[in-house]
Amino acid sequence: MWRRKKSMVWIILPFALTAVFCLWFDFNVYESRSKTISCEDDGIIFSITTFNGDSETTPFLKCLGHTWLSIDNQSGHSVYIKNHEIKHDEMITFSVWAVSDLPGLLFNLEEAYISTYDRYVGRKSLSVNIGEPQLKIIEAYIDQKDKWSLGKNCSYWSVRLWNEVVDEAFGLKTQTLFYTPKRLERSFCEFDCVEADKDFSRAGHIFCYRDGVRTELELCS
Repeated sequence: MWRRKKSMVWIILPFALTAVFCLWFDFNVYESRSKTISCEDDGIIFSITTFNGDSETTPFLKCLGHTWLSIDNQSGHSVYIKNHEIKHDEMITFSVWAVSDLPGLLFNLEEAYISTYDRYVGRKSLSVNIGEPQLKIIEAYIDQKDKWSLGKNCSYWSVRLWNEVVDEAFGLKTQTLFYTPKRLERSFCEFDCVEADKDFSRAGHIFCYRDGVRTELELCS
C-alpha cells in the first residue's frame, strides 16, 4: 500500500509542477510606466478592468479575481451592442463567467456585485476612446467567442478582445501559458494612466443572450 501511494505521488507531482509553472511563469518583460493612453471624457470609452483578488482572499479561501470589459457612452447619442441600446451617459460591463446553466458571456454582472456586495475593491482599469466601427469588432467577437473555459477564462477573453479593438501601441502583453487577473495586472504597470476602483454605477440590469435572444437576469438573494 505504501509503495502504491508513493508511486501515485511521483505520478501526480509532474502535473502539479506543470500547473504551478503555468500559473506563475510569465514570458514578458515589463517597462514600468512607459506608455500613456490618451482618453477623453467624451465619445465612446472602452475599458478593461482587472481585479487581482487580494482584498477578497482569506486564510482559508484564495480568490483568483476577475477581469472584464466595459463601454461608457458619452457620445451624445445612443450606440448599440447587438440589440442592446446604450444611451448617452449609460454604460455596460461584460465578460465570460463559469456560471452553470448560463452562456459564458454575461452583461452588467460586475456592476451588480460591486453595488450590492461591495466587491472588487482595488480593481484597476485602462480606458481608451473608440469609434462606432469598433463596436462592430466587439459585437463580432462576442458572437463568435461567448464561452468560458479554464484555458480561455475571463482574463484570456478580455485581453484578447481588448487587443483586437485598440491600437497596437496600447495592446497588453499576452505571451503566457495561462491567464489570470493578477498576471494581467502586471501588464498594466507599463501604463501611467491606470484608474483605481473605476465607477460602474451607470451600468444597467444583468442580462445574457440565450440562442440569440436577450434574457434578463438578477442576482440571487
